[in-house]
Amino acid sequence: MTIYFEIVGPYIAALMMSLGALCIFIWGVLSGAFSGANDASIRFLQREIGDDGSDAHAKHDGE
Repeated sequence: MTIYFEIVGPYIAALMMSLGALCIFIWGVLSGAFSGANDASIRFLQREIGDDGSDAHAKHDGE
């Protein structure tokens, strides 16, 4: 049985790359790299809500 590298090679390369990506993802999860990933978006949302609220109060106080 002859294994043709031209046919099987790309599949082996794709399998190795996907296993490497999976290992990097697992390492990132276990090391805590993804903890607090959405903190910046929450801070941005709170600033936007705070800015909108303060502008509304300033307009009502000035009238």
